[in-house]
Amino acid sequence: MSQIMLKRSNTRFVGEPNFFKKILVPLDGSEHADKALGFALDLAEKYSASIVLLSVIPPVNVPAVLYPTTGLPSVPPQTIDAYSKERKTRHEKLLSDAIQKAKNIKPNIKISTKLAEGRPADKIVETAKEGNFDIIVMGSRGLGGVKEFFLGSVSDRVADEAPCPVLIVK
Repeated sequence: MSQIMLKRSNTRFVGEPNFFKKILVPLDGSEHADKALGFALDLAEKYSASIVLLSVIPPVNVPAVLYPTTGLPSVPPQTIDAYSKERKTRHEKLLSDAIQKAKNIKPNIKISTKLAEGRPADKIVETAKEGNFDIIVMGSRGLGGVKEFFLGSVSDRVADEAPCPVLIVK
């Protein structure tokens, strides 16, 4: 059974008729994100809402180290370009597979996709603001222990910074 947590924004009020018209569902390929998609589909069906599936390609961090003898980068630009293209293709496939799955489960729901590049929490919040979404439904993939203490998780940051309620599904 899925566990959920709803963080309500001070600017919106739950309980208004047809409150959820636009639902944002960030996907990262995790089991929790898959559960969140299922929950979002149920919400969309109940409130006749549309869904936007979002996948965010995190930035590539490549050390800027030069070979001392040649002065050339330690990682050739062609390798970085190929890796970036492969990551984009992987995220496009993730969205394609998710929309196909969603259409098979709930064929009458309006679903679209968006691919963004940047820090995931920032891009999710930015997309929610720009798209005037009513709710974000996302999975929780806590980093756990020391990492979570120092870094925080994407879902925690989104819940704190989003302009709308955030439903976090475990």
